[in-house]
Amino acid sequence: MNTLKGPFRLIMKEMNLTFYINIGVTLALMALFTFLSYFNVANETLGITFGPIYAIFLAYPFILFKGYKYILSLGGTRKQFMLVTFLSAAIYIVLSAIILNGLYFLSPLLFNEGELFHMADLVNGSQPLLYFWVDVLWMFILFGFAMMIQAIYFNLGGARTLIGAAALLMMVLVAVFFADLTPLIEFIFTDHLLFVHILAGISLIFMSLSYLIMRNAPLERGDRKIIRLQPAAD
Repeated sequence: MNTLKGPFRLIMKEMNLTFYINIGVTLALMALFTFLSYFNVANETLGITFGPIYAIFLAYPFILFKGYKYILSLGGTRKQFMLVTFLSAAIYIVLSAIILNGLYFLSPLLFNEGELFHMADLVNGSQPLLYFWVDVLWMFILFGFAMMIQAIYFNLGGARTLIGAAALLMMVLVAVFFADLTPLIEFIFTDHLLFVHILAGISLIFMSLSYLIMRNAPLERGDRKIIRLQPAAD
């Protein structure tokens, strides 16, 4: 595999099935909400349609790593695996945002009463492009965070990852019980767009770190003894 064509086709094949399943679930939810809208006399929010698609971007890093061995066994490199993974995710994020927002803006024509909740409803703005952008950001955030977790899990194995996760959980619990989180909660709701961009920035850092870690990744999960960010042989 001297180009990205082979790895790209393999990763896209891994993503296709779960993507189409989640699109089917989303369309089924839309049909259900359309039906319920005729019984929603209180004109309340009927629900959300972004849940299944957001969830799949949290799961994609764990699904796509099945292609890691195949790409390397066919002569591909770790860098190719990471690059095509990011490229494929970017394509599906844009496609998903188009579908989600198409259904969202179509809903007033389909529903008798009620409406859908969109994450951009937390932002002060009604531009269609803003709604599209907020969906892109959230899917990017979920994918980046999951990619970092999967890169650590693949390199260090289950035991060391769980130890690190337990330590992190304890720090979070200490912060929740002893720190005043009111300013943070107020910031999340009053400056929600800035909050989402900050999370997207952290996600970008995580994706960069996962690339640096995976370009030196072992062949088998959990074989890494130390983290090295210096490049190794592909």
